Amino acid sequence: MSWKVEPLPEGGIFFFRVLAENEYGVGLPAKTIEPIKISEKPQPPGKVSVVDVTNSTVTLAWEKPEHDGGSRISHYEVEVAPEGSEAWSVCASVKALETVVTNLLKGEEYQFRVVAVNEKGKSDPRQLVQSVVAKDLLIDPAVRPKVSTYSVQVGHDLKIEVPVAGHPKPTITWTKDGAPLKQTTRVNVTDSAHQTTLTIKDATREDGGMYSINITNALGSKDATIEVITLDKPGPPTGPIKLEEISAESITLTWEPPTYTGGCPISNYVVEKRDTTTTNWVVVSATVARTTLKVGSAITGYVVEWKKHPDTHWMKASFTNIIDTQFRITGLTEDCAYEFRVIARNAAGVYSHPSQSTGEITAKDEIEAPTATMDSKFKDLTVVHAGETFVIDADYAGKPLPEVIWLKDGKEVDKTTQRMEVKTTLTHTILTVKDCIRVDGGNFVLKLVNVGGVKLVPVNVKVLDRPGPPDGPLEVKGVTAEKCYLHWNHPSQDGGASINHYMIEKRETSRLSWTMVEPKIQAISYKITKLLPGNEYIFRVTAVNKYGVGEPLESEPVMARNPFTTPSAPSTPEASAITRDSMVLTWERPEDNGGAEIEGYILEKRDKDGIRWTKCNKKRLSDLRFRCSGLTEGHSYEFRVSAENAAGVGKPSAPSEYIKACDAVYPPGPPNNPKVTDHSSTTVSLSWSRPIYDGGAQISGYIVEMKESADDEWIMCTSSTGVQDTHYTVKKLKENAQYNFRICAVNCEGVGEHVDLPGSVIAAEKLEAPEIELEADLRKMVNVRATATLRLFVTIRGQPEPEVKWSKADGTLNEHAQIEVTKGGRYYFRVLAVNELGVGLPTSTDQVKVSEAPLPPGKVVLVDVTRHTVTLTWEKPDYDGGSKITNYIVEMQPKGDEKWTVCSEVKALEATIDGFTTGEEYSFRVIAVNEKGKSDAKPLATPVVVKDITMEPIINLLFDTYSVKAGEDLKIDVPFRGRPQPEVSWKKDGQVLKQTTRVNVLTSKTSSKIVIKDATKDDIGKTSPSTQFMLELAPTSSVKSH
Repeated sequence: MSWKVEPLPEGGIFFFRVLAENEYGVGLPAKTIEPIKISEKPQPPGKVSVVDVTNSTVTLAWEKPEHDGGSRISHYEVEVAPEGSEAWSVCASVKALETVVTNLLKGEEYQFRVVAVNEKGKSDPRQLVQSVVAKDLLIDPAVRPKVSTYSVQVGHDLKIEVPVAGHPKPTITWTKDGAPLKQTTRVNVTDSAHQTTLTIKDATREDGGMYSINITNALGSKDATIEVITLDKPGPPTGPIKLEEISAESITLTWEPPTYTGGCPISNYVVEKRDTTTTNWVVVSATVARTTLKVGSAITGYVVEWKKHPDTHWMKASFTNIIDTQFRITGLTEDCAYEFRVIARNAAGVYSHPSQSTGEITAKDEIEAPTATMDSKFKDLTVVHAGETFVIDADYAGKPLPEVIWLKDGKEVDKTTQRMEVKTTLTHTILTVKDCIRVDGGNFVLKLVNVGGVKLVPVNVKVLDRPGPPDGPLEVKGVTAEKCYLHWNHPSQDGGASINHYMIEKRETSRLSWTMVEPKIQAISYKITKLLPGNEYIFRVTAVNKYGVGEPLESEPVMARNPFTTPSAPSTPEASAITRDSMVLTWERPEDNGGAEIEGYILEKRDKDGIRWTKCNKKRLSDLRFRCSGLTEGHSYEFRVSAENAAGVGKPSAPSEYIKACDAVYPPGPPNNPKVTDHSSTTVSLSWSRPIYDGGAQISGYIVEMKESADDEWIMCTSSTGVQDTHYTVKKLKENAQYNFRICAVNCEGVGEHVDLPGSVIAAEKLEAPEIELEADLRKMVNVRATATLRLFVTIRGQPEPEVKWSKADGTLNEHAQIEVTKGGRYYFRVLAVNELGVGLPTSTDQVKVSEAPLPPGKVVLVDVTRHTVTLTWEKPDYDGGSKITNYIVEMQPKGDEKWTVCSEVKALEATIDGFTTGEEYSFRVIAVNEKGKSDAKPLATPVVVKDITMEPIINLLFDTYSVKAGEDLKIDVPFRGRPQPEVSWKKDGQVLKQTTRVNVLTSKTSSKIVIKDATKDDIGKTSPSTQFMLELAPTSSVKSH
């Protein structure tokens, strides 16, 4: 008893129990001992990729399966096979998603695949897209710091990550200020495959300095330098403080800058003073920019005075305290002359002496175009190194005072950036650029503007530095599954030096590390090869000049695939020839092949009780049909098919309807190739070949029917069970009557569809024009001695039999020459010589048979094949040449060999040939032989691979219950099939059947018959009015009973 429980959640764990119930109630349950988990085999792992390759190892990584089958993945098995071989072997079993395969042979090419395993079994394998050659990757060492200078504030952490490259794995060494770097708990270095990292915790002043990195492997060595600047408050100014120009009101102080500036320039100094009678310090000035200061009472303001000519009295221009050092005086009279002077006032309230007079100034408007004066060094190209500070200054004038504008490459300079500063007074302007970098170079212009005009003063500055990135975009063209082409432009910022070469790198988008493709190329285009199909890549190009390696230009992500796409879906598969364990699926090609030729198809099936699609074919299919075997009897399946081209596997077709796997027996299809082989005035000979479809059962015979063309009723020529052969002669026909014929096949299900003989046939003697075949010797002069015997043999053909007449060129043939000729007959000949004196005595021949070599045998059929033997059958020739066929010669030809060799000579229409090599492919042909010679060869249609054909024993039982009256005979005939030939045994009520003179078993290769004569009560069970007979078929590895 069985019952299907559904639906159940995948991955769930359950106990089950069954309770029986009758009219009196429910009984006790029987339950499962262990819990049952609802799961199945997992799907294949995800994408498999190569991490590293050496002379003897390959490091592989892969992704988890999309679905684990409802049960946890226990481990993964990695399999390896030499390139071009199907001999896969397990080389690693791991739980992680990465492993190193060892013990490989240097220079050998391998293919790899990975299988996921859970408690239900193994998944289908996921194969690495491309085979791998076991050899060391050789990559020159490279170290490329992202920047050359790092700053860190004291007490904070600093982490410097420097990308490195090289294979074999390089050795990395750090030094500081020329000495090996001493690592502590605060300062340490860590290395990985693609970068080295310096970590400094709680930075101190002593951590500042020059750090060097050396990277070395067998291909060479590379160095890089990084400056670390620690930022902190500056140290004390360098003393002692010098006291100069001491007077009653002031004193001049002078000092030196501090030894430690705190990692950045000194912005200003704070000067303080303390009276000797107190302990408090008072700030004198907090904005001292230089290292000298004159200390006195602080200036608290100014007084501006003026006098108007010709007056001599000075007057205040303002009655408020003037703080700034400039002042605008208004209310003057045009064209009047004035003089001006300034008086300073300090915190003590003391006024200084007046300044010198400005001299006579006339109050009127004056216009003067702007002018500028600049150092002559700025007329030439100004060259500075990266990291330095450069200053451009100029004196200018103009009335009214011109507006000062600084431009760089046509754009106005921002006056308050972190590194760029502009300071302008009434007569002087300064542009300062600190810690200059490559982009700070260019065309600077000082622009002065007033109503009198515009003044432009150009200054060209070149900053010597590493180059900028190449001008983009970085174009990727001509992309295929294995190659592409890169194109770029020279960098617009070359760093002040010519570009020596370019470096090209690539990176898979699934990885962080870059791989060097070409370390030195001077062109601005390059062909990239050896890409992995289906992988996505990013490329970058970096320019190099004598000052170092510049910044890279990166491409957009590019998928390595052919320009064509995967094909569209084929048509929905259709099933035919359905049996209990197999069925034939057919489909149509996809409408769109994706731009590339279809390379094959993948057929998948899914059990109605399952959720996963599984492949039906292990090897790629090139045909549009496939016989799917190994199905479970009674289960229903749906099928789908996908097409594959060079771009990959396309979308699957729509699934078929569910199809149940079960034996189906139908009447057979129509026979093939009906034809007339001969006819006479009363007979017509027909032949045909077996039906393509036998209905799932053995053909038991053929029925031939005929009718006169004018009639409508068909008459059966054969018995109702038909004839076994595929040829038949219809007799007793009316001479010159016109007939139609049709043939149908018969199996256990009945009579199949008929096939009509094309056209009609007239029952008349066969007409063939006379033909004469003269041997070469008879084409020459034949000499004969008087009284000798002259024998002339000439082959003639024709239907009806031709009339034979001999004649001589110079007269009629004498009557003494006797000729009797009949096709295929045996004859005696005699010849009599005649001269002018009369007729001589006759000379007679021995018995002569008139015949020729036969036609080739009929259709050759493969009956059986094992790993050492091949059994063939064939049909007789349509014409035996007028002489009996003495024997047949079977010849074979191994695949790849042009020579045919004789492998058997037999008289029957069947031969079994042995002595073959298992797994090899052979061709066969058959030749008919009579006493006149050999026919042309008739070949077997297709070559044969010599191997065992295995077939599970199958019993075709028509009925499972038989009744017999006592005293009557009972015959039970059970057809069966199986390869190798099954061993047959009968049982009665579970015991081995004992054969007697009344009960015996007759077994052939295709059936077993039990015969019970004069049945008695003893032939049935002792406790039952019926008995059970069981037939068992036992091949090498299985038993089939019924």
